[in-house]
Amino acid sequence: MLELRDNGTLIALVAPGGWVNLPNGDRVSPAQAGWSNGDGFTLSEVAESVPAVPTPEEALAALRASMPPLSRRQVFIGLVASGLATAPEVLAISATGTVPAAIEAAFAAMPEPQQSYARITFAEFTLAERLDPTTLLLQAAGGLSDAELDAFFVEFAKL
Repeated sequence: MLELRDNGTLIALVAPGGWVNLPNGDRVSPAQAGWSNGDGFTLSEVAESVPAVPTPEEALAALRASMPPLSRRQVFIGLVASGLATAPEVLAISATGTVPAAIEAAFAAMPEPQQSYARITFAEFTLAERLDPTTLLLQAAGGLSDAELDAFFVEFAKL
């Protein structure tokens, strides 16, 4: 494929060897790389596209999006193992629906209807996804950095 440019600006892609109609009405035949005229029109090979290299932030976001979700059991064991909740607090979540104090404070600080949505999501979740808004709320409630939450997901995905 060839690029037809007008004073450096790409205006069309054309097949080599055929006719090319220029915007000024002129025709070029055969179309071949290296052709140019005095009006600033040129034909050149299409440059090989180089895959875009993601920024570190984009790469990290893609990594987080690809992390496998954690089951309810993995999350609860992780909360206890990492000291973010006690075993009695986690058992109370399952037995009575009682939420640990730090999580309750985070819920209470939210406006409605987001507060109710977060409570329902927490009460009914079966899988926790790394980038889910409720996960991010609980991250803030636990005072975890992004790196600490990443480590939590990596570590407790092994269970």
